[in-house]
Amino acid sequence: MKVLRWLLTLGGITLMLMGMVIFAHALTAPPLVKPLRPAQVAMQPRAAGVTRLAVIGDFGANNQAEADVATLVAGWQPDAVLTVGDNNYPDGSATTIDANIGKYYAAFIHPYQGDYGPGATSNRFFPALGNHDWRTTRGAPPLPYPSLDYFALPGNERYYDVIVGPVHVFVVDSDPHEPDGIEATSFQADWLRNALQESTAPWRIVAMHHPPYSSSTVHGSTPALQWPYASWGATAVLAGHDHSYERILRDGIVYFVNGIGGADLYPLGAPVAGSQLRFNADYGAMLIEATTEVMTYTLATRTGAIQDVYVQRAVDYPPPAAPHHADLTLRVTGSENDAEESLTTHQVTLTSTDLEFVSDPDHPGETQLVGMRFTDVAVPPGYSIQRAYLELTVDESADSATSLIFAGEASDAAPPFQARASDLSARPRTQARVAWNAIPAWTVVGARWRSPNLAPIVQEIVDQPGWQSGKPLVLLVEGAGRRTAEAFDGDPAAAPLLTIELILPHQLFLPTAQRP
Repeated sequence: MKVLRWLLTLGGITLMLMGMVIFAHALTAPPLVKPLRPAQVAMQPRAAGVTRLAVIGDFGANNQAEADVATLVAGWQPDAVLTVGDNNYPDGSATTIDANIGKYYAAFIHPYQGDYGPGATSNRFFPALGNHDWRTTRGAPPLPYPSLDYFALPGNERYYDVIVGPVHVFVVDSDPHEPDGIEATSFQADWLRNALQESTAPWRIVAMHHPPYSSSTVHGSTPALQWPYASWGATAVLAGHDHSYERILRDGIVYFVNGIGGADLYPLGAPVAGSQLRFNADYGAMLIEATTEVMTYTLATRTGAIQDVYVQRAVDYPPPAAPHHADLTLRVTGSENDAEESLTTHQVTLTSTDLEFVSDPDHPGETQLVGMRFTDVAVPPGYSIQRAYLELTVDESADSATSLIFAGEASDAAPPFQARASDLSARPRTQARVAWNAIPAWTVVGARWRSPNLAPIVQEIVDQPGWQSGKPLVLLVEGAGRRTAEAFDGDPAAAPLLTIELILPHQLFLPTAQRP
C-alpha cells in the first residue's frame, strides 16, 4: 500500500511538472510558425467555372521536398503554375535547369525539349526570375539566358503578363540587375502601371521574387519594390525570396510571401505591419481558385495539411479609376545648367562632355558634387507631385559599387551655375533627400537609367513661398562610386531629363508641357 501511495504521489508530481513545462513552452514558442490545422484535408473536386492556379516559390533544388511539393501540385490539376522565382539553384546554370524544373514540372511546359517526357501541348508554366536565376548571364546588357532559352514566354520573357480564365497575371522581374529597373519610376514599373490600367479582368495578380514586405530575418522587406500596386489596380501581390509563408494586408490588398517550395526553410522575426499569418514548419504550395466573383487562396503543405485560406470578392476590387495626372518633361539646356564641383578643390566645371556621378577617373581619390538645373518648370503653386525622376543616358560603362544621394536647391528661383569656387556646394539644400543605393552596373553606352522617385525633393521646392509656374529648379547629387552620364556639352539630345507627374485637381486638365 505504501508503495502504491508513493507511486501515485510520484505520478502526480510528474504530471504537474509536465504541465508546467507545457505552459512555459506555450509562453515562449514563436507565434504562428507551426501548422494551424495539422490534420490532412483532401482538396474538393473542382467546381464548374473555377480556374485553378498553383503557386510555387524557391523550389528548384532537385530534392525530396521539391518532389513532394510537385506531387501536391500535380494532384490539383491546375490550369497553370506560377512561380515566384529561384527556379534553378544554386546558380541558374543551363546544366542544372532541366533537373531542377523539367524533372518535376515538364507536364506544364511548352515547348519542352528536356529529358523528362513530352511536355505540354500549350504552355501552362509561368516563372518569375529570382536572384539565383540571375547568377548565370551573358551578353550586353547581361541577361539570364539559361532561363530565357529554356522557356518560351510572352513579352521580353523577363517581365510579362498572361491571362488565365478570369485572372490577369503580371510577372515582374524584381532582381536589381534588371536593365529596365526595379524602382517605382522605372521603365518596368511604367509597363506594369499601364498594363494594370488597361486590364479588364476581375482579378489582377502581380508576381515577383523579392517581397515588398516580409517578416523573415534572412532577407525581409524590399523597399525598392514597395510600388503603389493597389492604386495602380492590383488585387494581390505574390513573392518569395524568404523561405517562409506569410500573408500581409497592406493598402487594401493582400501580399503573400511563398518561398517554401523546396529550398531550406528560413526563420521568422518580428511581424511587419499588416502581417496576418506566418508559417515555416514544412514545405508546400499555394492553390488559387478563381471565378469571376470570388478568389480563394489556400496554402497546403506537401502532406496536404491546409495552413491558410483567404477569400477575396471581386465587388471589393473594382478596376482602377482613370489616371488623373499630367506629365512635364524637362531636359537640361545650356552649359550653365549642368556642372561638376570637386569636393577637394571646389573648382566648378561647366563644359564637361559628361557628368561623373561622383568619382572622376582623371582625378583619383576625389569625389564631386553634380548639379543639374531645369528651366521653365510649369508647376503651378499648390499642386501635388505624384512622381518625379531623372533619366540619365550612359556615357561610359562602369560596374563599381555606387550609391547616390539626391537633394535640391532650397530656392524658388535657382540661378544658373557659374564657374566659380564652391558655386554648387554653397547653395542651400532641401531637407528632403532621396537615396539611390546599390545602383546596377551600367554596361551599355547609350542605355537610359531612371532614378528613384524624387517627388519629395521637387515638392519641397515648388512649395517654397515665392514659387511660381515657369521658374527653374536645381537638383544636386553626391555619394560614392562611379556612374557616367551624358552632359549637355556632350550630347544635348541625351542630356539629363527630368519628368514630373502632377496630380490634377478634379476635372481640371492642364496641357502637357513638353521640352526637347
